[in-house]
Amino acid sequence: MEEQLLLAINGLRLRKGYPDTWKWKECEDEMFLVKSAYKALQIYDEDEVYEEFTMLWSTRVTPKAKILGWRVFLEKLPTKDKLLAKGVQLQHNLYDLCGTYEETVVHLFFSCRVAQMVWNMCDRWLGVCNMHHIKPRANFKHFHLANLNSRQNLAWRGMWFATIGEIWNHRNGVIFKQRKVDPIETFSHAQMVAWVWMKHKIPTTTFSYSDWILSPFTCLKSM
Repeated sequence: MEEQLLLAINGLRLRKGYPDTWKWKECEDEMFLVKSAYKALQIYDEDEVYEEFTMLWSTRVTPKAKILGWRVFLEKLPTKDKLLAKGVQLQHNLYDLCGTYEETVVHLFFSCRVAQMVWNMCDRWLGVCNMHHIKPRANFKHFHLANLNSRQNLAWRGMWFATIGEIWNHRNGVIFKQRKVDPIETFSHAQMVAWVWMKHKIPTTTFSYSDWILSPFTCLKSM
């Protein structure tokens, strides 16, 4: 950002006796209009359009879950690396659930051994073997099952949001309520949350919770 500012002012010349003025370059008369600002925001580079964001907002989960997913995509959560960068004083920068590496969004949700145990339980539950990306958007984009159609995978993506949400809740419980680290409990809660979302937000969800736990793939194929 500093480099962009320097480039913007590098060619400017200050003239004595001339007052400072504001100019809006998006309009010919250089006067600001809300409409012109809206149009300016619609102009973006195609390389900056991510399919994952469209997939994120279209998933049938609660708004709160979508916002958390969005913040994970952007790595904009109050993890220790972010707090330290803002000048917050902390005892250490290590992730409390493992005590080994710095707490970042990537480590917390994807590369920490605790998080990996949760994701691996999800794989074993389905009877599949996956390589999980540690970059948030890539992890989300590849969270799909080859034998399901687009509608069924849309439902399955709810499990990604549920897992992310329960990993975050579990982290907060360990830090603020001195709970024990328990990846099995985290995964069990994610299974329940995903089923509740499907039951309330997807009309074709007719299977019971017990069916979901015992045979998730069959349940998804029935949708």
